[in-house]
Amino acid sequence: MKNRRWIWFFSLICCSLLAFTSCSSSLDAIANLKAGAGKQFIVLGDSIAEGYGLAQTEAFPSVLSRQLGVPILNKGVSGDTTAMGLARLQKDVLAEEPWLVIVELGGNDFLRIIPIAETEQNLRQIITSIQDKKAIVVLLGINGGAFRGNYYELYQRLAKDTKSYLIPEIFKGILDDTRYRQDDVIHPNAAGQQLLADRIAKELQPLLAKATWPPALLKYKK
Repeated sequence: MKNRRWIWFFSLICCSLLAFTSCSSSLDAIANLKAGAGKQFIVLGDSIAEGYGLAQTEAFPSVLSRQLGVPILNKGVSGDTTAMGLARLQKDVLAEEPWLVIVELGGNDFLRIIPIAETEQNLRQIITSIQDKKAIVVLLGINGGAFRGNYYELYQRLAKDTKSYLIPEIFKGILDDTRYRQDDVIHPNAAGQQLLADRIAKELQPLLAKATWPPALLKYKK
């Protein structure tokens, strides 16, 4: 019986080490993780990032900024498709000398029935343009609630191809729950924005711990 317990304990330790090694290795593959370039932490998004129907302080970029203790530029614009986000990328993101950019786009493409191939092309160009500035890209997968279809595979593929950091199914359990969404069913309420920020903060912790922070933001590193 003691031997069995030791075997079980040893197996548990080995599995934990393998999981840690796998997570560590996957983080090492993220583009520009160690570049330490840029000056700004930015969110490029649509009405979700802007905080539609809410005070700006309730939008997830503001909540996330308070949670992480890092200033975050909120570049969310209501109604933006991926094409619109791409059109303002230079002014709103690249000109700001980004270090890390959270990309939250694609929901309006889905609602407007824009061909998914076009959405993919726009997102790919957004991601690679940001990475060309030696910045880290965090991609939010919009699956969940009203946003369904082939988007799960799209974000998985983009993250793998571009070596960006994916937080998948970001709206799952938020937009399909009346406690966390507004009456229009496509926008989080204040509680939903809080939950969204909580989810992103948790997923970002290992990335931020391993990333090389730029001198301009080093004082905020925990």
